[in-house]
Order: sequence, then structure tokens, then C-alpha cells
Amino acid sequence: MLKDRIEILRSAAVINDNVAQYVNKVIDALEKYQFDESKMEMFTTHLAMAVQRIMTNGEVEHLDESIWSEVKIFDTFNEAKQVYASIISDAPTQIPESEEKFLLMHLCNLLQKES
Repeated sequence: MLKDRIEILRSAAVINDNVAQYVNKVIDALEKYQFDESKMEMFTTHLAMAVQRIMTNGEVEHLDESIWSEVKIFDTFNEAKQVYASIISDAPTQIPESEEKFLLMHLCNLLQKES
């Protein structure tokens, strides 16, 4: 299902082939975590759009500092940083710090245990 969504973005020329291949590799790498499907859809779509935007020199979003302060105190923040480091090494472009913060926020959300 997730890869279908990425294929739709690629087929519609919203993202290019390199971005689609990269995000599909990330989906495979994160499969072992068995994350919530809807949260994974949000993360992988954001990842695809962010990488494409960066590669085409589009404007990079900035996370509000008050939100970033909250993200850093999540109990999943350190694990999110480890997951981020493992999936970003194959990225087809350098991810700026401002976009990294959004991705870490999404990963914290993915790693958050449902109560």
C-alpha cells in the first residue's frame, strides 16, 4: 500500500525515479518496526516530497522552535535519531537541518507507543 502511494507520486511526476527508489528502500528498512500504516503514509509522503523539493532547490520548511523544543523531549527522540541516521545515509541529496527536524518529528510520532 505504501509503495503504491509512492508509485502514484512517481507516475504523476510529483517525484522522480531516484526519490521513489529511495523512499521504497526506506519503507523496506522500516518494515521491521510494524508501524501504524496511517502514520507511515504521512512519514513516507513527507519524506518523498521533502527530498524532491530539496533536489529541485525548492523552499525548505522550517519547524517552529516551540514545536522543536517539544519534539526534543519525546521519550522516543534518541531512538528517532538512530532510525533517522540509518535511513538517511542512502538519501539522493543532502537533507538540511530544517527538514531533518520535520523528519525527526515524524519518526518520534511513529515510534510513540499507543496507550
